[in-house]
Amino acid sequence: MLSSATSRVGAAGPAKPQPLHLEWGEVYLQTEAQYERQSQRAGTPSVSLVREQMLLDPAVGMGVSGWLYHPNLMQFQLATELGLDWKNSSETPGGASSTGRFLQRYHGSMDLLDQKPYAVSLFGDKDMTYREYDFFSRVRVDSESYGGRAGYTAGSVPFTVSVQHYEELQEDPVRPQSFTQDTLWVTAQNQRRLYDGHTRLNYNLTQFARRDDGYSNQQGLTQSLNLLDSENLGGPLDPRFTSLLNYNGVAQTAQPTEKLLMQEYLRLRHTPKLESFYEYAFDTTSAGLAEASTHAGHANVAYQQTPHLMLGGDVHGSQTRAASPGSSLDTRDYGIGASAQYSRPMASWVTLTFGDDVRVDREDRSASGTVQSIIGEQHTLADGSVTMLKLPAVNEASIHVWDLSRTTNFVNNLDYRITQVGALTQIQRLTGGHIGDGALVVVDYSAGLQDSSSFDTVANNASFRVDLWRGLLGFYSRWSRQDYRGGEVLLLRRLDDKTVGVDAAWRWFRAGAEYEIFESNIAPYERRRLFQAAQFRPVAGTDVSLNADQNWTDFNQNHLHQASYGFITRCQQRLTSHLSTTVEGGVRLERGESFDGDFATCRAGLDWAAGKLTVKLEYEFNDESHLTDSQDRNYVFLRVRRDFR
Repeated sequence: MLSSATSRVGAAGPAKPQPLHLEWGEVYLQTEAQYERQSQRAGTPSVSLVREQMLLDPAVGMGVSGWLYHPNLMQFQLATELGLDWKNSSETPGGASSTGRFLQRYHGSMDLLDQKPYAVSLFGDKDMTYREYDFFSRVRVDSESYGGRAGYTAGSVPFTVSVQHYEELQEDPVRPQSFTQDTLWVTAQNQRRLYDGHTRLNYNLTQFARRDDGYSNQQGLTQSLNLLDSENLGGPLDPRFTSLLNYNGVAQTAQPTEKLLMQEYLRLRHTPKLESFYEYAFDTTSAGLAEASTHAGHANVAYQQTPHLMLGGDVHGSQTRAASPGSSLDTRDYGIGASAQYSRPMASWVTLTFGDDVRVDREDRSASGTVQSIIGEQHTLADGSVTMLKLPAVNEASIHVWDLSRTTNFVNNLDYRITQVGALTQIQRLTGGHIGDGALVVVDYSAGLQDSSSFDTVANNASFRVDLWRGLLGFYSRWSRQDYRGGEVLLLRRLDDKTVGVDAAWRWFRAGAEYEIFESNIAPYERRRLFQAAQFRPVAGTDVSLNADQNWTDFNQNHLHQASYGFITRCQQRLTSHLSTTVEGGVRLERGESFDGDFATCRAGLDWAAGKLTVKLEYEFNDESHLTDSQDRNYVFLRVRRDFR
């Protein structure tokens, strides 16, 4: 890291003007060597492919910082690494190739008029990093970016304008990706003493292009606008009024989308224990030729009866119209709800927590046509959980899974898997894909449109937990029930979901077990989960962690069985004052209908330092198999560096 020239000047006293002031930072010689061998086998009879690659990168690095005339006029920092890159590659069957190129990496920044409200900052960066989608999927990413920021930070409406060009190459022999984007950000805000008000504006404009070799090419223009205003109107009820306007759009792509949300929110404090909240929202979304719009209103009251008990009640309603070519659906929903939350230590060694939420709703729906289009249904994809699309009778070919920005369209059977469970559709992330564990995604799809009807919904969600001996042992349960009256012509998902579990934590060890029975007229299942985790230091200078999980899910109606078993361990140890080691490894086994996957990863590293000489050695092994396909990878990395400052 380069030291800031400004901080050095401040420590020594006011700087005297001079044409150019320089301070040297890092200066070093470095050589990196990499070897990678990847073997793939696919099909029956098996067809094999072997890839080998060797890289040698000698380089010199240096850093400098300083200022021109005076630190308040212009400051700069620059760290650069220049060298050569030799690469030998071969494929069997296939051929071999050898290439050489000039290697350049840099990190630079410049600040102009840093102490003025109209200061300007410029930056540039070119580097190589690693990206982990999960423990079993790590890829090398070469990136380059440059841009700047300017604005005016004084006055009643301070604002900032930023621009950036960014491009990256994800080097993966099986699935290389490239991505470029040009982005404009505008932010502005206004803080007012009157009514304790503030307004904030954020605008983003991005032109992007993504190439996932062999699978998809995506490009488009995204825009987002977020305008937030909050006012405390004063008076005995301490009213706080908040307005929100949010717009997101993706254009110039195969699936243009637009989403507009307008929201008004009012909070009133009637007494120190009683508050009420009022909300109105208008939401409209379109994707291609499909569109949907919703008006929703909500009024809620919260009463803190005691420090341990919170009571609430609400009335709510919404009206939605969805349309796609040849089909339309109009729904009106209104109802009431009540809730209670209770948490209290019952003794010095036991704490009780309880919650319950009851809702009664009426829905009237008028439908015409045969197909309903769903835009941007959000789901969290996590290992060991069951995630179903909300509607039955989904057209599997219509499913598209995106990240939240809608700039990445994930690939079926590489990033996620679809399984039909009776009338419902299950979606799961795949280990080794590009959807992280616990990631939030949006899904577009079409499903069969059901008939017009009216029905009542009664729903109840309750939770209960007992913690003993300050968290040493805990027991918990959750119960969800949803039933209907009327709507006999519709396929409605009735459910009675019960979950019980236990967890324990003692010193460095934590473990738990959970059992769920999901009873339903559509896709009932039973789910069991175990987890174990430990983090401890057996001797000074050694850190060890262990994480394991086991999951079993049985879909009773369809006789589908899914299971996963995971284990990851890490160990870091300082052997001497000069030498430290890191070893980590993990396996994950996944079993399901027409899908079996085995994953294994092991990484080992040595770091040695003596004076200004450092050596880093790493080895990584990956093995992956799916039914008749398998692949393994061996990777060795060596870096030798000599610093001169």
